[in-house]
Amino acid sequence: MPFKRCNVSVTIAIRKIKNDETGDVMTMYNVDKSRVHVKMKGKGEPLLFLHGVPDTSEVWDGTIAAFADEYQCIAPDLPGFGRTQAPRNFDYSLESLANFVDQLLASLKITSKVHMVIHDIGGIVGLAFAITHPDKVKSLTIMDTTFFSDYQWHATAKIWRKPIIGELAMYLMGRKQFTDAMKKGVPILTDAQVQSNYDSLTFANRRMILRFYRALDPRIFKQWEDQLQVVAKRFPTQVIWGENDTFLPVKNSTRFGTDNVHILEHTGHWPMLEQAEKVQKLIRDNIALAG
Repeated sequence: MPFKRCNVSVTIAIRKIKNDETGDVMTMYNVDKSRVHVKMKGKGEPLLFLHGVPDTSEVWDGTIAAFADEYQCIAPDLPGFGRTQAPRNFDYSLESLANFVDQLLASLKITSKVHMVIHDIGGIVGLAFAITHPDKVKSLTIMDTTFFSDYQWHATAKIWRKPIIGELAMYLMGRKQFTDAMKKGVPILTDAQVQSNYDSLTFANRRMILRFYRALDPRIFKQWEDQLQVVAKRFPTQVIWGENDTFLPVKNSTRFGTDNVHILEHTGHWPMLEQAEKVQKLIRDNIALAG
């Protein structure tokens, strides 16, 4: 079915900082009225990483380090997350999110097809882009996400989606409560990783997370589900899932239109952190299928 296109304004980079120790280039762009923080490293075919909640682009640091010798790695903070600012009225519809990615790539002067690695909420953003711009995707790795109208939000998300109660839960969430929840989901996360995520949750970030979850009612996926099944066959697509994911049940892993599904034992919601080497090998294998 046809999808509407959104008009998104883009300007050239306004700030660029290079970390001499890591070689990472952190650039700020204006995209659709948002100041977007983008982490870039390496040269070669573009490899785009999209993070989830409550993460930022930093969740991909280890993965980027493993691929930067061969690929141009690109990891933005999504609108309202990390160091990316977004206006209070930012449009979190699937069409708008897809076009956000499209125009971000345009602002980075990426003209070739991209390999995509997507996780959690970043999976929703990435799948919307892949469906509306399949000619711009070369391979796709999906991790622990949803794109289905019958999905039931996990307990925390259900609270966040409720007016007033959601605000209270989000704004009163302290460091200990956040740490306990993260450690329950992924016990191997380091204290530094957890605290970095918590520190990124500014008042503005928390407000945008609420808007994100409320805008993405699972029912909106209904008109997209059939398209996903078709698009997943246009380029190498694989699914990687943690068997013990407490946020997104593993039963969803076989619903993305591909038979190339990898269930990782003793793994929760963050396979790229919990099984880094295995995930990196699977990403390489899928990229290789694209030729």
